[in-house]
Amino acid sequence: MSTTKVTGLQPSRVRGAAPNSNGLNEYPIASGATAMYTGTPVRIASGTLTPCVTTTEVPVGTFQGCRYVEDGEQKFKPYYSGVSASDIVGLVNDNPGQTYIISSNATVAAGIVGNNVEVSSIAGGSTFTGKSTIVAKTTAGSTGKATNGLLRVIGVVDEPSNAVGDAFTKMEVAFNYDATDYQNVVTSAVVTTTN
Repeated sequence: MSTTKVTGLQPSRVRGAAPNSNGLNEYPIASGATAMYTGTPVRIASGTLTPCVTTTEVPVGTFQGCRYVEDGEQKFKPYYSGVSASDIVGLVNDNPGQTYIISSNATVAAGIVGNNVEVSSIAGGSTFTGKSTIVAKTTAGSTGKATNGLLRVIGVVDEPSNAVGDAFTKMEVAFNYDATDYQNVVTSAVVTTTN
C-alpha cells in the first residue's frame, strides 16, 4: 500500500524504444527569479527559465537542479532559491518523450489511465530536500478528466507497495502538452485555386 507521497515529477523513462539517457539541457535563469525545485515544471519567459505557476502554462520540461556563482564561488544545488547571483543556469529534463512518476493527493480509480489530471502545489517545494511538492490533484475515487489537465496518466506504477485505491497512488504520467507541441492552423473558409 502506497502511504507516502512521491514529491515532484520524478523522471521515469522515455516513451518508445529509445534509451533513457536522463540527459539535461541548460537554460539561463535571471538573478533573483522565482524559486524552482527538482521536479518543478518550468517554462521559458523573456528568454529565461521560470517555474510554471498555473496549469495552463506550457512547460518546456522539469527543473533538475542548477549552478551559479555567488561571492566568487561556483555552487551546485538541487533547487534555485531565488538568490541574487551571476551565471545562473538551470538544468532541465526537456525530452518531449519523457515520462514521470507522481503521487495522487487522494485515491484514484482504475479508469484513470488514459485520462488527464490537474496538479496542486505546482511551484511549491522544500529547501530542506530541494524537491518540488507537486502532486496529481484528484478527488477520491477519481478517473481523471477527458479534457484539460497538465498531465496525462499513462499507467499506475507496477510495484508491490502501490495500487489503485491507495492513499497516494503512484502514477506514470506525461505532459499533456509541452513547448514542443506545434498546432496546425485550421482554415474555415473555402480556398479556391485556379491554374
